[in-house]
Amino acid sequence: MTGRPSLVRPLPDAIADAVRPGMALHFALGQARPNAAIRVLMRQFAGTRPGFSLSATGFGGPQLGLFLVAAGLADRLVTGFVGHQYPSPGPDRRTNRLIDDGVVRIEAWSLLTFLQRLRAAALGVEWFTTGSLTGSSIPRGSPDIRDAGGATLVRALRPDVTFLHGVVADAEGNTVLSVPAGEGISGAAAARDGAIVTVEEVVSTDQVRAAAAGATVLPGALVRAVCPVRFGAHPSGVYAPDAFRSYSYGDDYAFIQESAQALALPDDALASWIDDRLLAAPSEATIAHLLAWRDWGAETPVAVDHPAVPTGEEVSAAVAARIIRDLALGPDAPAFVLTGIGVSSLAAWLARHGDDAFPPLVSEVGLYDYTPSPGNPFLFYYPNLTSCVGLTDTDAILGTLVQGQGSRSLGVLAAGQLDRDGNINSTRTDSGWLTGSGGANDIASGSRRNVVLVPHRRGRLVERVDFVTSPGRNVTVVVTDRAVLERHGPDLVLTGVVTADPSALGSVVRDVLAATPWDVPVAPSVRALPPPDPGELDVLRSYDPQRHLLGSRPAVALAAMTGASS
Repeated sequence: MTGRPSLVRPLPDAIADAVRPGMALHFALGQARPNAAIRVLMRQFAGTRPGFSLSATGFGGPQLGLFLVAAGLADRLVTGFVGHQYPSPGPDRRTNRLIDDGVVRIEAWSLLTFLQRLRAAALGVEWFTTGSLTGSSIPRGSPDIRDAGGATLVRALRPDVTFLHGVVADAEGNTVLSVPAGEGISGAAAARDGAIVTVEEVVSTDQVRAAAAGATVLPGALVRAVCPVRFGAHPSGVYAPDAFRSYSYGDDYAFIQESAQALALPDDALASWIDDRLLAAPSEATIAHLLAWRDWGAETPVAVDHPAVPTGEEVSAAVAARIIRDLALGPDAPAFVLTGIGVSSLAAWLARHGDDAFPPLVSEVGLYDYTPSPGNPFLFYYPNLTSCVGLTDTDAILGTLVQGQGSRSLGVLAAGQLDRDGNINSTRTDSGWLTGSGGANDIASGSRRNVVLVPHRRGRLVERVDFVTSPGRNVTVVVTDRAVLERHGPDLVLTGVVTADPSALGSVVRDVLAATPWDVPVAPSVRALPPPDPGELDVLRSYDPQRHLLGSRPAVALAAMTGASS
């Protein structure tokens, strides 16, 4: 400890001193989310209409920001994603209604460009050049995006106050961040009035110094208050660097799932749930479970009964896995494979399963070269973190590896909608808001080869998407639960169909063409693609034993032959 004044304060006092109605508040992305601050904001501004502008890379899942919206505290969201992440990715109907009705305005970004806006503010510059967004509908009408002769520029984003949860800090605000670091220190450095940091504990400066060589540290010069709140990230977890590993605890997946369900409740029931559950401290039993995260990978979750006929999700994942494996181990093999959340990650995990020669798997928040753990299909499942060769940040993954080394990467994505040119839409349709880009635009724009999974049904396959979230120019293979389309020049060409009976190839091709809402060119020789074999199904089901992502409806390609209802 030096002679500098202490920044340690109770969190309610720090927020009361710093936050005023109408402010722009940013919630920083890290492995640990600043959920204690969200809870205090909800208490202090309950029953008011403060008109906050809220920014974050995403709202939902382990981050509780959707409840600020539900409580009427936000007029505007600046973000890359709005929706649920666990147990499966998808929209939040309550928030979407507020957006569609104009109650809450939304500014949509991709994950990387959102962080590049913060980075510009942190660097003290007004514009930042990006390799994302070109060919997308995201720039449409935005004064914060410019086309500068082939380059895309995004304007600096400067919130008033940033909230961030760290592992520990000293009294001067020097904060050890959890890993992977996500946005790192950019959000804190961008804020006009500095960062309010919650931590598991305040420690000595000597302890921070001892850990600094192996950890990301937020300099105290960027911090206006340090607020100790044990388990302050809950239901998000904290994955601490080695020197402070005892402060680590896992994501509360049961609570995250419960919170997603709560947002669908009527207003009165939601208000009661917020009082009884959201604003209450986790129980001792919950804390004991979260602290035992190291043992989760050894657990054998109770599996539901698996269907006799593979589902559409299982078919598309297995077929995509074969293609991913051929690309990953072929003569033009990528240096790494980056997956999105959901079934796309299961496909890549199946492709990699048991093969140490497979290129490193990476994820957008900062996981490099991880080995997926059975038992939970969530991309950021805590046992996956322990297997990483490196834990870094989003800029290193999406900025340096994908945008800087795109010719060497293979992206694996899922699509809300996909059209004949391979354009992906996960942002909005004529019916309203969906979820947003997340990192999809950055992956599709930066990776020179992308495999995209999408269900083969109308509404998901469309002639033209309503909104181009991710341009299709680098989409090289599309995998559905019925077929494979591959990029041949400007066209996506039908090259394979799923059938358990190769003698029925001709009729299956005709059925697939009839189910596709545009005239699909057909390759001279279309392959019969076998359905998942027992070994493939066993691996997929080991990663998702409770079938959060694998679905329940028999695949159309197999249902008719087996007599199952689709």
